[in-house]
Amino acid sequence: MKRKEQILDSYYSHGADGMPEISAEGLLKAMDEYAEQAFNAARATTPTEHKYTTFTAYKAEIEKVAESAQSLTDKIKLIAQSILEQFIPDDPNAKSFSFDIKTNGIIYTVHYKKAPQGYWEFEKHSQR
Repeated sequence: MKRKEQILDSYYSHGADGMPEISAEGLLKAMDEYAEQAFNAARATTPTEHKYTTFTAYKAEIEKVAESAQSLTDKIKLIAQSILEQFIPDDPNAKSFSFDIKTNGIIYTVHYKKAPQGYWEFEKHSQR
C-alpha cells in the first residue's frame, strides 16, 4: 500500500525554476488513486457482502448524490465523504471520530461511527 506522499510524488513535475509542482489535474488523479486504495483496503478488511462492488460504482454514487444534494445535511455529508479518508483514525479499535469542515463561511463538525461491518458511516453534523 502506498503512502499519500508516495502517490503525490508520482504526480509532481518540475517547473521552469526547478521547483517541484503539481497540476490541478495531477492532484485530482492523486486524490482518486489514494481514495481507490483506501476503498480497496477497507473492502479487504471485511469479508462480508459490500454495498459497492467496485470503486467506480462507489464514485458514481457519490457523483449522483452531488447532483441531487438538496438539503444542508446532504451537502455537508457530501463534503465530508469527499475528504473522509484524511481523517480516519489509525486506531483499529476506534468506534467513532469527528472533524470540522467549513462551507459558506460556517464551520460544521461532522460525526462518524463505525458500522458493525467495519466501515465508517456518517452519523450527524452540528454547527460550531
